[in-house]
Amino acid sequence: MSLLEQNPVLRELLTTRIARTPSGEAVPLDSFLDATHAEALFRHIRAQRPQVAVEVGMANAISTLSILTALEENGGDGRLVSIDPNQSTQWRDCGRAAVTRAGLSARHRVIEKPDSLALPELLAAGTRIDFAYIDGWHTFDYALVDFWYLDKMTPKGGVIAFNDCGWPAVTKAIRFVETHRRYCELDVGLPQSYDRSLSLVTLLRKLKHRRLGDYWRRREDRYFRKIEEWEPRWDFFAPF
Repeated sequence: MSLLEQNPVLRELLTTRIARTPSGEAVPLDSFLDATHAEALFRHIRAQRPQVAVEVGMANAISTLSILTALEENGGDGRLVSIDPNQSTQWRDCGRAAVTRAGLSARHRVIEKPDSLALPELLAAGTRIDFAYIDGWHTFDYALVDFWYLDKMTPKGGVIAFNDCGWPAVTKAIRFVETHRRYCELDVGLPQSYDRSLSLVTLLRKLKHRRLGDYWRRREDRYFRKIEEWEPRWDFFAPF
């Protein structure tokens, strides 16, 4: 069965584009993961079978429900921690309400703090994670800090995924992953798509020195498996 067949709450959210507060008030779904990316996330969690997952950014709970539905199907004690400082304010607890309606609250914990505070606390508590999904504040510094802390909690074999990879800042953070840590990219069944945002003249000029992927940003979600517990020496630097 597909993800939307398994979770009627998620199917309703994506079909109607309406989220609901805990009191039942309808709210337009103005920020969400599309069905294709949600299905890929669900399939990956089913296959990887993580025990502890963390997502940065919850909003209306599309990614949340995708992960939780897979954890429920996997059985066992798999659980998800969602970090969202604006869940009860900007998002009016619509995400929490959707998880409750889907009957998945027992596997779920929400930390309503900025990721720059919540992630160090999880690390200090000795948290070890198997999977992480980064979909928070889309500036380079926040995306990089999210990865940096999550990497510290991820053992060899764990997976860290990025949403909204077509954003320039997220692309830049991914280049750090590729140059400053030891990860390999996974094929999760999403077709590659590119953001052709540069003029032809600018692209040709830059391509004299750099690879195509540096300028035509990939937009699909990208997943990376940690292949080695490695950090560079104190004075290391590689262009990224």
